[in-house]
Amino acid sequence: MKTSPTRGAAAPAVRDDRPASPADASAGDVAAAPGCRRIAGLDIARGAAVLGTLGTNIWLFTHPAGLLGSLLDPLAGIPAGAQTLAFQVLSSLSNGKFLSLLMMMFGIGVFLQFTAWRKRRGRRGWLRTYAPRAGLLFLDGLINFILIAEFDVLMGYAVTGFIVAGIIATSPRSTRIWAWVTGVLHVLGIGLLSLLLLTQPGSANGDAGSELTGSAADWPLWHGVNPYREAGFTELAVFRLDNSLIFRAEPIFTLAMGICLFLIGARLFAGGIFTPGGARLRRRCLLIGAAAAPVDLLLGIIGSPAGIVAQRYLTASLVAVGLLALIAHASLHRWIPRVIETACAAAGRMSLSVYVGQNLLAGALFFGWGLDLAGRFPDARLALTITGFVAVLAAVIAFALVWQAIAARRGVRGPAARGPLEWLTHLALQKLT
Repeated sequence: MKTSPTRGAAAPAVRDDRPASPADASAGDVAAAPGCRRIAGLDIARGAAVLGTLGTNIWLFTHPAGLLGSLLDPLAGIPAGAQTLAFQVLSSLSNGKFLSLLMMMFGIGVFLQFTAWRKRRGRRGWLRTYAPRAGLLFLDGLINFILIAEFDVLMGYAVTGFIVAGIIATSPRSTRIWAWVTGVLHVLGIGLLSLLLLTQPGSANGDAGSELTGSAADWPLWHGVNPYREAGFTELAVFRLDNSLIFRAEPIFTLAMGICLFLIGARLFAGGIFTPGGARLRRRCLLIGAAAAPVDLLLGIIGSPAGIVAQRYLTASLVAVGLLALIAHASLHRWIPRVIETACAAAGRMSLSVYVGQNLLAGALFFGWGLDLAGRFPDARLALTITGFVAVLAAVIAFALVWQAIAARRGVRGPAARGPLEWLTHLALQKLT
């Protein structure tokens, strides 16, 4: 079945915005493959995925003891009762969904890059062509991890993307086998981990951090101090390096999940999920997401460690499949309100800058090296989180819109028109290739 996004009724969802050269498309730029017309739904989906990651990360920024404290007691600063229920519902809405959606978008990006390389029939091998992109993404992630956010995903996506690039270059049958094998291995691993957590004393009630006393802002997590409150910018970077094994555990643990979702994203795009002819595929994906959503929400409300793990790494991925189909369908039929479409598309074109920028801004607001709002108001975490989420989201969207508007007014095209980090990555890629 032909699934070209430029045929028939797909035209309203497509903008002619070709990049100037193959290097214009970054490793995760799913809407700027050389020789392709830009599909609006891809920008919107990618923007929603990047902005949605803040919905999970913001809770880590506002925790008085940061990510490390959140692993010990995620409910610190949130009173029991209505606020706890609100936390469980709100955190469940984003937990794992946008992580999985972003993985699928990166998988689409790898697929588009491979398709473009095959059409060009370049003299360099495919993996040699893709390696500089993966290397630069890994470097971006390493800098982001050390200086800004210990929960960076870019390093893991760079490694996963390179592996998937090799898999996609094989036969479709081999690709399907890889997707099934990695998916089954991931499900078995998460099932075993959830079972182990269920057998731990107190895990059913989610009170793993009950042995901690006093305010979370005073927990001596590193050299007798709370680094998120008392350490400076450079000291916090050293703290991340000291605890890199803990902070880098998730990308390693979710490698099989990442390979599977990257391949699923590529498969869904090739199957026409963003085209009018992909209506049947979208319906199937929507049914999968709709079936998983109630279970996913229930696991989040229960709030036990085993439930949160199963939610983040199992049911959330199924919900994300439905979310991708919903965005694709709504984009094709122009159901998305103009203001939301514009905001998400702008963020999608500037995804790398937005991802790093929103983490940097949140750190400046809530960490001790900045305004330290999480330390000043440790008992108002719910209100602080909601307010901070809206403020950071508004700021990065405004920056993306202003940057791209100025670029359009000045006639700037290519990566420089999309965002600052996109531009710098493009310049570095040109030097390497």
